[in-house]
Amino acid sequence: MRVALHILFWVLYVPINAVLACILQRGPLDKLFGMAVYSEVCSLPVKLLFVYFFFYYIIPLYLERSKLGKLVLLSLAAFAVATLLARLEMKWVFFPLFLPGRQMDIFFPEGVLLTVFDLFITLAAAVTIKMIRVHYKSVEFEQELLREKLESELNFLRAQTNPHFLFNTLNNLYVLARKKSDKTPEAIMMLSKIMRFMLYECRAPRIAVADEAKVIRDYIELEKMRYNQRLTVVYEEDMDNPLTPVAPLLLLPFVENSFKHGASGTTGDVEITVRLALKDEQLSFSVSNTIDPEPAQPVINGHSNGIGLKNIQRQLDLIYPDRHRLEAGVQDKQYIAQLDIDLTD
Repeated sequence: MRVALHILFWVLYVPINAVLACILQRGPLDKLFGMAVYSEVCSLPVKLLFVYFFFYYIIPLYLERSKLGKLVLLSLAAFAVATLLARLEMKWVFFPLFLPGRQMDIFFPEGVLLTVFDLFITLAAAVTIKMIRVHYKSVEFEQELLREKLESELNFLRAQTNPHFLFNTLNNLYVLARKKSDKTPEAIMMLSKIMRFMLYECRAPRIAVADEAKVIRDYIELEKMRYNQRLTVVYEEDMDNPLTPVAPLLLLPFVENSFKHGASGTTGDVEITVRLALKDEQLSFSVSNTIDPEPAQPVINGHSNGIGLKNIQRQLDLIYPDRHRLEAGVQDKQYIAQLDIDLTD
């Protein structure tokens, strides 16, 4: 690919520079163009040596500022040698082949200046294209590094979610075990299903909204085993396309948070309401739970100072930048979290 681009440059360069030469001579293009092309083809070996000497020897020296003097001297020497070779090529190759009988003075001042100008234009065009290509490669490389950094951060955040969820759920199992509840084996089996979902299904960057909703329902059933009649859970869902893809485990932490700081964090009757709606790839998810007027644990921004919602907020910023809205706070003795996501690809 790289060699092909270089060949393409020189194939295009020859006719374009021939046209410029005709313009400089102020002659008719139809009469001068053919001879100008022959001239460019004859001088091409000299220009190739000149340009690639700059590319692969002189330009790299520019990166070492301590060799600036050597850079200037080499550049001047390269121009001088290339100019001499180009003039010799004109006298010994081009004129004998295409203009026999005509004499040429190698050191004719005007001709030398035109040759230097021609070499400069050639070098400038080649260097400009190379610098543009290097710039775009650099931008592409920086974007790739940024993508890898964001992906690593996202993987780290998701890796935090599983232990955090497991830690909270094991507390529930501990309570059931202390009560010697007959529901303990069933709870362990349900936890196993949820963990299997987290370990295998959630490896994909996107899952169906229906799968996320199912794990939420399973988690609610798991939590309900722990509490008595003081807990009321209302779950509602309305989806026009359950297969719409969404990033995994973005919704479950809100439900987990409502049980942790609602049912576990209060002493009276508790009501938890979970609503999931999806219409035209616009996801609306809300969770509300009863809270004590004076919570036993310190509350910051409406929820306890844990990693759960902070983690989710960062994931939303990475996965759905400018495509989500998250609001959370206390209203009428209820802690309410409202999440809206635009799932349009």
